[in-house]
Amino acid sequence: MKSITFLMHNIFAMGGTVKAVTQLANVLADKGHDVEIISVFQGSKSPYFKLHNKIKVTSLIDYNLRPKNILNITINRLRRWTPLFKPTILSSYEPGLNQFSSYVEKKIVRAISEVDTDILVGTRASYNILIADHAPSSVMTIGMEHMNLHAHPTSYQKEIIEAYKDLDCITTLTNTDRKVYEKATHVPVYTVPNMINESRIEIPKKPQIIAAGRLEYEKGFDLLLQSVELIQESLREMNYSLKIYGDGQQRNDLEDYIQQHQLNDIVSIHPSTMHLPLRLAESTITVVPSRNEGFGLIILEAMNQGDIVVSFKGNAGPETLIRSGYNGYLAKQQNFEDLADDISNVISAPPSEQGKIIERGFETVAQYSPDRVYHDFMKAVDSQQETQIS
Repeated sequence: MKSITFLMHNIFAMGGTVKAVTQLANVLADKGHDVEIISVFQGSKSPYFKLHNKIKVTSLIDYNLRPKNILNITINRLRRWTPLFKPTILSSYEPGLNQFSSYVEKKIVRAISEVDTDILVGTRASYNILIADHAPSSVMTIGMEHMNLHAHPTSYQKEIIEAYKDLDCITTLTNTDRKVYEKATHVPVYTVPNMINESRIEIPKKPQIIAAGRLEYEKGFDLLLQSVELIQESLREMNYSLKIYGDGQQRNDLEDYIQQHQLNDIVSIHPSTMHLPLRLAESTITVVPSRNEGFGLIILEAMNQGDIVVSFKGNAGPETLIRSGYNGYLAKQQNFEDLADDISNVISAPPSEQGKIIERGFETVAQYSPDRVYHDFMKAVDSQQETQIS
């Protein structure tokens, strides 16, 4: 069976890409594939999500304070005080560029060049660019894209398109993105969506709205708060509350907004949680207010727990997963007033109508089972191998 290496940013941190790759890696290992994960960074002792015990994990920069890690930590952090350690190979558009030094990027390139599995999968645009340039010629290179091409700055898009032409193939989360990348790069592109692999928790629902994710501008939590402000009185009358789970740079701004607009009795922000399925299961509505959302795994996770999902139009992920009025609701793109209307409509809908939406959500979830996504991934691998042979 094919052996696979994933090049990850940080398998030890919480995140949608981390969860998606963890789930795919686990299924591959369970099916008998040899799976390795190269994690550029490590900040805790164990991966954030549970990994199959046969998966090998190698960290390049381990920030846990141990004697053997001191040199790596010291050299990488010197980049903050001197331009001598500024990265020169990594794309200057890498969103987390301040985490990198020339020392780190050399370790990444060395690790890529020494990969000896059949397949190497990049999981981030800047890493996909590196594997296109530095992977051994005997290794099949796959650029796994978790973002829409047009979500990147225009100059970065040009760099991505040029570099991706040297990949063997690309995978995207939706058919919409597949068509965009095919047209731009002229290399084989396959749709491999995220999977849902969680048990359904049967507990009583509360009059509760939930949202979760990184507290960053692109995730749109400010839009959610504006929508809640519009319908706050009806939420209080119906005894509804909003709980937001996540960490990020906008936390203070969001908390200030809650206080300034006197929403603290119905809105609260909590740290990221390992128990998100339980939090979803006890809620009634999940809102995904992202300005840009490549897939939105939380949409499937919420549907799986019997939540009704409300999101925005204009995003490939939500528009792929949700048919508005059928298995969830899509408000006008970035329109918080329309979002407020959809939330209100869900709350006021009769139980029979809510039940239909929930059942159709269960049907949607079934389309993203581990076996189906594994088949999609292996179809991409096998199709590409046949192309190379012919």
